[in-house]
Amino acid sequence: MKKHLKLLVILFIAKASFSQTASLGVQYSFPSYGLSAKFNPNDHHSIQLIYGALGIVSNFSGRYNYLFDENDAIVPTKPYLYAQAGKWFYNQGILDESVFGYGVGAGLEFNYFFWGLFSDNLKSSIEIGYGDVDLFYYDFSYTTFGFGLHYEFGY
Repeated sequence: MKKHLKLLVILFIAKASFSQTASLGVQYSFPSYGLSAKFNPNDHHSIQLIYGALGIVSNFSGRYNYLFDENDAIVPTKPYLYAQAGKWFYNQGILDESVFGYGVGAGLEFNYFFWGLFSDNLKSSIEIGYGDVDLFYYDFSYTTFGFGLHYEFGY
Protein backbone atom coordinates (compact mmCIF):
# COMPACT_ATOMS: atom_id res chain seq x y z
CA MET A 1 0.00 0.00 0.00
CA LYS A 2 2.92 2.35 0.58
CA LYS A 3 3.81 1.93 -3.08
CA HIS A 4 0.32 3.04 -4.05
CA LEU A 5 0.53 6.10 -1.83
CA LYS A 6 3.92 7.06 -3.27
CA LEU A 7 2.56 6.59 -6.79
CA LEU A 8 -0.43 8.78 -5.92
CA VAL A 9 1.84 11.59 -4.68
CA ILE A 10 4.09 11.37 -7.77
CA LEU A 11 1.09 11.38 -10.11
CA PHE A 12 -0.46 14.30 -8.25
CA ILE A 13 2.66 16.43 -8.55
CA ALA A 14 3.10 15.56 -12.24
CA LYS A 15 -0.54 16.12 -13.19
CA ALA A 16 -1.01 19.21 -11.04
CA SER A 17 1.60 21.02 -13.10
CA PHE A 18 -0.59 20.54 -16.23
CA SER A 19 -4.00 21.12 -14.65
CA GLN A 20 -6.01 24.30 -14.44
CA THR A 21 -6.74 23.46 -10.80
CA ALA A 22 -5.92 20.60 -8.48
CA SER A 23 -7.26 19.62 -5.09
CA LEU A 24 -6.49 17.27 -2.23
CA GLY A 25 -8.97 15.90 0.25
CA VAL A 26 -11.01 12.95 1.44
CA GLN A 27 -13.66 10.95 -0.39
CA TYR A 28 -16.21 8.64 1.20
CA SER A 29 -18.19 6.19 -0.90
CA PHE A 30 -19.52 3.10 0.79
CA PRO A 31 -17.87 0.60 1.38
CA SER A 32 -14.52 2.41 1.54
CA TYR A 33 -13.12 5.86 2.16
CA GLY A 34 -9.80 7.61 2.19
CA LEU A 35 -7.54 10.14 0.46
CA SER A 36 -8.40 11.77 -2.84
CA ALA A 37 -6.70 13.99 -5.41
CA LYS A 38 -8.50 15.79 -8.24
CA PHE A 39 -7.11 17.36 -11.41
CA ASN A 40 -9.28 19.75 -13.44
CA PRO A 41 -7.84 20.45 -16.90
CA ASN A 42 -10.88 22.67 -17.65
CA ASP A 43 -14.29 23.63 -16.27
CA HIS A 44 -16.11 20.48 -17.45
CA HIS A 45 -13.65 17.62 -16.98
CA SER A 46 -12.05 16.25 -13.86
CA ILE A 47 -9.82 13.26 -13.12
CA GLN A 48 -9.85 11.94 -9.58
CA LEU A 49 -7.58 9.40 -7.88
CA ILE A 50 -8.88 7.72 -4.73
CA TYR A 51 -6.91 5.72 -2.21
CA GLY A 52 -9.67 4.20 -0.08
CA ALA A 53 -7.62 2.61 2.68
CA LEU A 54 -10.39 2.50 5.29
CA GLY A 55 -13.71 0.68 5.43
CA ILE A 56 -14.98 -2.86 4.82
CA VAL A 57 -12.91 -3.14 1.66
CA SER A 58 -10.12 -0.89 0.47
CA ASN A 59 -9.51 0.33 -3.05
CA PHE A 60 -7.21 2.18 -5.36
CA SER A 61 -9.31 3.65 -8.13
CA GLY A 62 -9.66 6.42 -10.64
CA ARG A 63 -12.65 8.47 -11.69
CA TYR A 64 -13.62 10.57 -14.62
CA ASN A 65 -16.04 13.33 -13.61
CA TYR A 66 -18.03 15.33 -16.14
CA LEU A 67 -19.04 18.63 -14.53
CA PHE A 68 -22.01 20.61 -15.80
CA ASP A 69 -22.28 24.39 -15.61
CA GLU A 70 -22.79 25.89 -12.18
CA ASN A 71 -26.42 26.76 -11.45
CA ASP A 72 -27.66 30.07 -10.05
CA ALA A 73 -29.40 28.69 -6.96
CA ILE A 74 -29.22 30.26 -3.50
CA VAL A 75 -26.30 27.91 -2.83
CA PRO A 76 -24.42 27.59 -6.15
CA THR A 77 -23.84 23.94 -7.05
CA LYS A 78 -22.20 22.13 -9.91
CA PRO A 79 -23.89 18.85 -10.91
CA TYR A 80 -21.62 16.08 -12.20
CA LEU A 81 -21.63 12.52 -13.50
CA TYR A 82 -18.83 10.08 -12.78
CA ALA A 83 -17.44 6.76 -13.97
CA GLN A 84 -15.08 4.92 -11.64
CA ALA A 85 -12.83 1.89 -12.08
CA GLY A 86 -10.13 0.37 -9.96
CA LYS A 87 -8.88 -2.43 -7.82
CA TRP A 88 -10.68 -3.41 -4.62
CA PHE A 89 -8.95 -5.33 -1.81
CA TYR A 90 -10.54 -7.49 0.89
CA ASN A 91 -8.45 -8.89 3.73
CA GLN A 92 -10.26 -10.70 6.54
CA GLY A 93 -8.09 -13.17 8.44
CA ILE A 94 -6.98 -15.88 6.03
CA LEU A 95 -8.98 -14.37 3.14
CA ASP A 96 -6.90 -12.02 1.06
CA GLU A 97 -8.08 -11.13 -2.43
CA SER A 98 -8.16 -8.27 -4.89
CA VAL A 99 -10.33 -7.76 -7.97
CA PHE A 100 -11.35 -5.18 -10.53
CA GLY A 101 -14.48 -3.15 -9.76
CA TYR A 102 -16.41 -0.28 -11.28
CA GLY A 103 -19.02 2.31 -10.46
CA VAL A 104 -21.12 5.06 -12.00
CA GLY A 105 -23.06 7.87 -10.41
CA ALA A 106 -24.05 11.50 -10.10
CA GLY A 107 -23.39 14.22 -7.57
CA LEU A 108 -23.42 17.87 -6.63
CA GLU A 109 -20.33 19.92 -5.87
CA PHE A 110 -20.85 22.87 -3.55
CA ASN A 111 -18.61 25.82 -4.29
CA TYR A 112 -18.77 26.93 -0.67
CA PHE A 113 -18.45 24.54 2.23
CA PHE A 114 -21.17 25.35 4.74
CA TRP A 115 -22.35 28.25 2.55
CA GLY A 116 -19.16 30.29 2.65
CA LEU A 117 -18.31 30.03 6.33
CA PHE A 118 -14.85 28.74 5.40
CA SER A 119 -12.38 29.38 2.61
CA ASP A 120 -13.71 29.62 -0.95
CA ASN A 121 -11.13 26.97 -1.86
CA LEU A 122 -12.76 24.35 0.35
CA LYS A 123 -15.22 22.39 -1.81
CA SER A 124 -17.64 19.72 -0.68
CA SER A 125 -19.68 17.22 -2.67
CA ILE A 126 -22.48 14.72 -2.18
CA GLU A 127 -23.24 11.86 -4.53
CA ILE A 128 -25.22 8.72 -5.24
CA GLY A 129 -24.10 5.89 -7.46
CA TYR A 130 -24.02 2.22 -8.31
CA GLY A 131 -21.00 -0.07 -8.02
CA ASP A 132 -20.11 -3.69 -8.63
CA VAL A 133 -17.21 -5.61 -7.10
CA ASP A 134 -17.05 -9.39 -7.55
CA LEU A 135 -14.82 -10.72 -4.78
CA PHE A 136 -14.70 -14.50 -4.38
CA TYR A 137 -16.12 -14.61 -0.83
CA TYR A 138 -17.62 -11.15 -0.60
CA ASP A 139 -19.57 -10.24 -3.74
CA PHE A 140 -21.58 -7.08 -3.80
CA SER A 141 -23.42 -4.81 -6.14
CA TYR A 142 -24.34 -1.74 -4.21
CA THR A 143 -25.87 1.68 -4.20
CA THR A 144 -23.38 4.18 -2.87
CA PHE A 145 -24.03 7.33 -0.94
CA GLY A 146 -20.92 9.40 -0.69
CA PHE A 147 -19.42 12.74 0.11
CA GLY A 148 -16.12 14.46 -0.42
CA LEU A 149 -14.22 17.39 1.00
CA HIS A 150 -11.34 18.87 -1.02
CA TYR A 151 -9.10 21.90 -0.75
CA GLU A 152 -8.61 23.35 -4.22
CA PHE A 153 -5.56 25.22 -5.39
CA GLY A 154 -4.30 26.19 -8.81
CA TYR A 155 -4.19 29.08 -11.21
